[in-house]
Amino acid sequence: MAPPDLDIIAVGPADDAVLIKHYLAIWDSYGTPPDDYAPDAAHAVGRFIEDSRAEGSHRGFLAVMDGDVAGSATACLLLSPYPDVIKPGVKSRGYIWSVYTEPFYRGRGIGKALTARAITHLKGIGRTHVVLQASDAGAPMYEKLGVHTGR
Repeated sequence: MAPPDLDIIAVGPADDAVLIKHYLAIWDSYGTPPDDYAPDAAHAVGRFIEDSRAEGSHRGFLAVMDGDVAGSATACLLLSPYPDVIKPGVKSRGYIWSVYTEPFYRGRGIGKALTARAITHLKGIGRTHVVLQASDAGAPMYEKLGVHTGR
């Protein structure tokens, strides 16, 4: 259960820097060596956000506790890498591509609250399925929320 003093807020372009920082922090947490990042990694994430926002499905969320940003999540339409032959109302996938909780705030249900809010957004824009590529540690929590984790 999320802490009672936690607010999950939908954000726009003014908060893209936080979403970018958190997305790259996820890759850092996987042990990605600094030399492995593309020189324009932050810019590439920003472009992805801008493109999915222009397409109409992007939504970023911040978790705020005691006035501090405790985490973030981002969600958008999942574009199929193959021809989609099923009607959108039958199967239309949304994708949660970044859920991050600042280290100080971990273990308090923030990731779960962010994920639940992202799912609500995706279902609200007509997505029938929600997909997320989860780490082994995070997969059980996402699966309990009904997210397909690719495992």
